[in-house]
Amino acid sequence: MVRFDGAQLSVEVCSPRLRVLRVAGVLDQATVRRLAGLVATEVARPGATEHLVVDLGEVSFFATDDLAVLRRARDGARGAGVRLHLTGTSAREPLLPRSVVAALAGFSTFPTVERAERELMGRPAAGVAVGEPRSSHGWPCPPIPVADEGRGALPAPQGYEQRI
Repeated sequence: MVRFDGAQLSVEVCSPRLRVLRVAGVLDQATVRRLAGLVATEVARPGATEHLVVDLGEVSFFATDDLAVLRRARDGARGAGVRLHLTGTSAREPLLPRSVVAALAGFSTFPTVERAERELMGRPAAGVAVGEPRSSHGWPCPPIPVADEGRGALPAPQGYEQRI
């Protein structure tokens, strides 16, 4: 993780085809320039990825609406066969200034990194087998206990009446 004035940038390799660039803290012009440089570095790597996902979910303050440098980085990446996407802003759009929303509108966006990964890589949600019951967090639910033969039925949950 790289820390700059009021912002942190990090790279997460999800697969050979997808990398996530995470931004936390204040998104100002200096951070946008550094982010654009990080995009260029990732694109220039031998065997560059197909997709770069910039996660803005941990940005605490948008101190600029000028994303021209990031748009140029996106266009340069596209020229090298790498697609740039943004995540982490859709739930906050009603709270953002219109100028920031307008600047973000020029990018391919997803609500979350997980959703981007599922749609771009065609993967099911992590940790969930097809057909299994799922919790609200997407994890498989524990199996429902059943009575063992010869031991009788399981007791009813507290607060429920058993009727035979």
